Amino acid sequence: MRALPFFVMPGIALQHLREELEIVEGDQRARLMLYRYGQRCGRALVDSFGLSCANLDEVRSVVEPVWMEAGLSRMRIQSMQESEIIVNLEESVEAREGKGCDFSRGYLSGIVSELTGKRYEVDEVECVSSGYMSCVMQVYEVVDVLKPSAHKETESARKYNLEKGYSYLIKEEIPDQSHDIFVDASRHGVPCLCVTREYPEKLKEKLDLKGVPFLWLSMDQEKTYARDPTNITLLYSDMKTFITENKNCMVLLHGMEYLISQNGFPKVLKLVQHVNDRIAVTDSVLIASISPLTLPENELKLLEKEMRSF
Repeated sequence: MRALPFFVMPGIALQHLREELEIVEGDQRARLMLYRYGQRCGRALVDSFGLSCANLDEVRSVVEPVWMEAGLSRMRIQSMQESEIIVNLEESVEAREGKGCDFSRGYLSGIVSELTGKRYEVDEVECVSSGYMSCVMQVYEVVDVLKPSAHKETESARKYNLEKGYSYLIKEEIPDQSHDIFVDASRHGVPCLCVTREYPEKLKEKLDLKGVPFLWLSMDQEKTYARDPTNITLLYSDMKTFITENKNCMVLLHGMEYLISQNGFPKVLKLVQHVNDRIAVTDSVLIASISPLTLPENELKLLEKEMRSF
């Protein structure tokens, strides 16, 4: 597959993009979307160069010339520790009129994460738009909540053998069958991700799941595994990342009713359609549990067209 040519976005175009996102999504969502978009761009740039680093010391010698490719600002590494980098950005194209460097934060996060093969996030602790002399970024490593842990597989035969590359809709008032399918896969060594409305710690104990990553659909953002249910973009990004990095995996989506109540049916249907595409190309399986009494018949039929009924 031929690599796409590299495109550098003019500073004014980045400003216009922010304005459009703020109009459609509001200020906070716009900032998060710019950050996530920056992460994707940073990862893609490093991937196009085929670069990798064994540690942060190697990152130091690589990140500055890579950064200069985008023309977002001039970079200077202020300090570096075992799992943290402090970076100064001067003459940032984003830092103006009270706006922070959200795309630049994401871009730096994506570059360092792709170079190291680990997850690094970036906070802007000082910004020129707030009266400081330069924009200061804190780059720090975080534990990847989506990475499944190895655990001992059971020697018994699998109870369920669903055809790979498909999504399955399970209509049930209590998610007993979907849980049973998910536990069966997990105990036979299948990489599994659970996206749920139920509190993960209680569900882990209830199902005796070890080493399985969870994403909790909750407004409580204090937990690293919590995901704002109204942020469909971030939820899809996390699900896509897990499916892409763990082929032949299984994803359980429990809480579709809640997602629909927070976002409306069309957005959740589109989420299912996008996830279906990733499921198909990675020979993975999606299990979606839903109470049929909570949806109008026409919406339920649209879901049934996208997924196999189990």
